[in-house]
Amino acid sequence: MRPVCLTLSAFGPYAEEVQVDFSQLGNQGLYLITGHTGAGKTTLFDAITFALYGEASGSSREASMFRSKYAEPHRATFVELIFQYGQENYTVRRNPEYLRPAKRGQGLTAEKAEAELTYPDGRVLTNPKRVTEEMEHLIGLNRDQFKQIAMIAQGDFLRLLLASTKERSEIFRDIFNTKPYQLLQERLKSQSGALRNEYDSLWQSIRQYVDGVNCDPESPLKEELEVLKGAGSLADLSQAVELLDKLIQEDWEKQQSWALQSESIEAQLEKTLTALNKAVIDNKNFRALAQEEENKNQKMQVMTRNKQILDLEVVKQPQIEELLLRIQEERKNLEQYEELQKAESVLIQKKKQNNKHNMESVNLKEKLEKATVSLEELKRQQQQLQDTGVQREKLEGQRKELEDRGKRGAELLAALAQTDQLQDSCQVAQEKYRGAAQDWQKTKERFDLLERAFFDEQAGLLATRLELGQPCPVCGSLEHPQPAQLSQKAPTEAELQQAKAESQRLQDKAAAASAEAGTLSGKLDMANSELLKHSRILLGVASLEEVRSRLPDMQSQLKAHLIEVKKAIAGEEEKWARKVQIEKQIPLTEEQLRQWERELSESRLQRASLETEIKALEVLREKIIQPLAFATEIEAQNHITQMETQRKHLQDSFEKVTHLFEESRRAVEEASVRITALKEQLKGAQLIDEKSLEEERNRLNGEKSAARTMVTKFATRLEGNGQALKRIQGKKIQLEETEARWRWIKALSNTANGNISGKEKIMLETYIQMTYFDRILARANTRLMVMTGGQYELKRREEAENRQSQSGLELDVIDHYNGSQRSVKTLSGGESFQASLSLALGLSDEIQSSAGGIRLDTMFVDEGFGSLDEGALDQAMRALSQLTEGNRLVGIISHVAELKDRIDKQVVVTKDRRGGSRVDIQC
Repeated sequence: MRPVCLTLSAFGPYAEEVQVDFSQLGNQGLYLITGHTGAGKTTLFDAITFALYGEASGSSREASMFRSKYAEPHRATFVELIFQYGQENYTVRRNPEYLRPAKRGQGLTAEKAEAELTYPDGRVLTNPKRVTEEMEHLIGLNRDQFKQIAMIAQGDFLRLLLASTKERSEIFRDIFNTKPYQLLQERLKSQSGALRNEYDSLWQSIRQYVDGVNCDPESPLKEELEVLKGAGSLADLSQAVELLDKLIQEDWEKQQSWALQSESIEAQLEKTLTALNKAVIDNKNFRALAQEEENKNQKMQVMTRNKQILDLEVVKQPQIEELLLRIQEERKNLEQYEELQKAESVLIQKKKQNNKHNMESVNLKEKLEKATVSLEELKRQQQQLQDTGVQREKLEGQRKELEDRGKRGAELLAALAQTDQLQDSCQVAQEKYRGAAQDWQKTKERFDLLERAFFDEQAGLLATRLELGQPCPVCGSLEHPQPAQLSQKAPTEAELQQAKAESQRLQDKAAAASAEAGTLSGKLDMANSELLKHSRILLGVASLEEVRSRLPDMQSQLKAHLIEVKKAIAGEEEKWARKVQIEKQIPLTEEQLRQWERELSESRLQRASLETEIKALEVLREKIIQPLAFATEIEAQNHITQMETQRKHLQDSFEKVTHLFEESRRAVEEASVRITALKEQLKGAQLIDEKSLEEERNRLNGEKSAARTMVTKFATRLEGNGQALKRIQGKKIQLEETEARWRWIKALSNTANGNISGKEKIMLETYIQMTYFDRILARANTRLMVMTGGQYELKRREEAENRQSQSGLELDVIDHYNGSQRSVKTLSGGESFQASLSLALGLSDEIQSSAGGIRLDTMFVDEGFGSLDEGALDQAMRALSQLTEGNRLVGIISHVAELKDRIDKQVVVTKDRRGGSRVDIQC
């Protein structure tokens, strides 16, 4: 990868857009990037790194800090890099997120970070993350690898030279991605600790299980168990298991003994309970037999009383039958009451109809009388309103004429107001024209003066260009004794053109005002002419003054007369409406009179027919009433209900007494059956003393409970101790397995973490890094031997200063002049620079090799040359020159003055006092 052209805009110290054309430096050799401190030398590499990866090259710079503090507010911040990969050019452009003035309104707004990659074929890729991923894929390096290879930054390689094993390990971890080995070390250490905790937890569980073992206080093994519980450790688990077996066997034998005693007591208790239950049942039956015989005697007495009452009720049975016959006869007569009710209902209806017709006849007579009077009054009013209508048409004609004159008067008033408005507008336009004409005249006079002064000055301008011995462009003379002098107040051509433009603008303005005043004046004359024309027709006047004086009075008189005419028309319209109403109402009233006379005649006929029907219905009602015992059906129904109630009462009393007698008879029979059954059960039985049997039962229950308590006690202890034995045996197996795994993992962890007693503290990750370190030193020594004239060679220290600290990556230097080996920290400042530069270049070569043989055609070395004497500087320059073989450019970032004389190709960064930096390339 080779940079071709770098463009920076408002980036870091570069306030404006700056372009660095690397193609001017050629394809090979050293070049110097020089300039004052803070001018922006290292920023060029930051810009390249940012363009490729969106980040700076150093850890102290962040993308959000790239916006130049010297830049103008509206200048965009971005970096654009054109680089060559293979034989093709790619263009990548990025801008960081920064604040810029808002395009709308006040204040600032955030410009989002963007990125754009343009391929050689013209394809474009956007999105910052995707562009970064494509850069890593294309170049084959991530940002950390790129900065280690392409930029040997100031201070970084000296830090790597003097670092301890721990510090150097952290550096190599990021570069060579040895983090997985570190994670493996930590995981093994964590697993070892976890297994140790699990081992201790299993021992604690076994201790708790042993503490939970119990035994009989009288057991000969109690003392041995107490000794085992009080021991500080459980060195012999077999002893605990053997003791638990003995305790369990002892408790099992005692449990069996108590179980046999419990069974014996249970058998005795069962016999006692059987005897007690039989005694209880027999004694209860003897008491029940005596009770049943007493109950039977009482029920016999009740049965006798119920028989006597039943005999009295049997005597009343004929009375019930008589009531039943009378009820049947009364129900037959109820049908006659229904006929009577129908006849009376029809009679009432007919009488209502007759009364209704009587009322209708009276109402019709009253209506006929009133309608006759009303008809006569309507005919009289019709005669009075016969001439209505003629006067109304006359008044309508007057109203139309007055309204027409009023409308034309209003139009004249509006035209008069419009004429006055045009008069005012015309005066304003004329004043505006006069002002514009005066302004134009003043400007024209000033322009004429300036034009004369300008042409007068042209001779002076020609005189300034005359040279001795050269012909005058006007007269051709080679001598110029009195050339024209320039005036101090002569106008420039620009001032003259400005004055001319102003004069023309005011002239156009005056012409526009004149045209507007002329147009308004014409409109005013036309309006006045039309106004006088219509005024002569309406008012008969010949001047505008007469129109203004007479027109308002005429309008007022017209309005007053129009109001009077409208009132008169309203009165005539009311009379006309009344006349129309009467002419419609007379025939309606006459028809209504004829209708009511017909209805009155029909009502009289219906009344005569209804009176005949009413008389016939009254005769029928009297005929039905004569044979009935009661006046109404309700009275007859009430009498039937009374007889029914009496019959039911007698019948219910008989049934109740019969039921009571049957119940008492059945009770006596049931008592006899129970007594016979009890006597059968008690054959051969006798009364037994229950108390002595109960005492024997209670004694045996107590013994049974005590025996069961002992059985449960031993069973519970057997269960607890048995569970403890199983758990101890299980935990013992787990303990052995865990101990084996812990010792295996612990050995791996100690080996990986460099914790093997008596050996060097070399971790697995450090061992891997040692391989890389040896390869780096091999590459670094090829350059260091050149720089130091074969004196120094870097060597990894193989034995640590002490075995308590980490080792494996310490660095010594071999001095071939005296054959000694010592720490690199003993080197002088210049020697340290040579060693650290060699180490950094070796690291760069190793990273390129580890990344698949990737080669960068451009790299940078930042500062450090100031500590070298002239000879050391020559050797360092020869070593760096070797890097340029094979079309590689090496840029040295330094402000050492001697390098400016040694290196011809230079990129000079200059810091402007006004703010911002610029770049010049010198070849």
